[in-house]
Amino acid sequence: MKKSFTILYIFLTYFAFAQEKEMNGNIYKNSLYVETVKTLMNSYKTNSIKRIKNEYEKISVENIVFRDALNNMDDENPLGKKMDLNEEMENMSKLFETYEIVSIKELGYPDHLDYKDGNDLVLSWWQFNWKNKISGNVGPIHLMVGHFFNQNDKIIGETYYLNPSTFPK
Repeated sequence: MKKSFTILYIFLTYFAFAQEKEMNGNIYKNSLYVETVKTLMNSYKTNSIKRIKNEYEKISVENIVFRDALNNMDDENPLGKKMDLNEEMENMSKLFETYEIVSIKELGYPDHLDYKDGNDLVLSWWQFNWKNKISGNVGPIHLMVGHFFNQNDKIIGETYYLNPSTFPK
């Protein structure tokens, strides 16, 4: 009898904690959105705010939202404060006063997450090699970026993660 209860207990425990897999969309290695992100990220090689902003204006909605998820957070904005395109380009302009991009390398390949019930997302990983214009030192910055797309194939948001303390001194 004790053995029967043990088997029943194990059986019920298994089914109580078993989870069924449920599809939430598809993941693509290549897509229109992946190519859009690659083109956008490569526009940074120009070191030109005008060209970078122009690229965003071609492929995004007018009210695109940017979030620097690690460096611009507070209690009200745990994912980073929202910035518009002009604010983001102003931040980049300040960065370009001291640094310039020497090269950009794609790390791995971007993933296009085609969510079943939400906006599409492209996650990509990059190595930007920056040069400090004053010291001449060059160093890599690793960057992870998420670009959110609407149903009209336009970027509606960008969230990025980088560690600014790793910029070359």
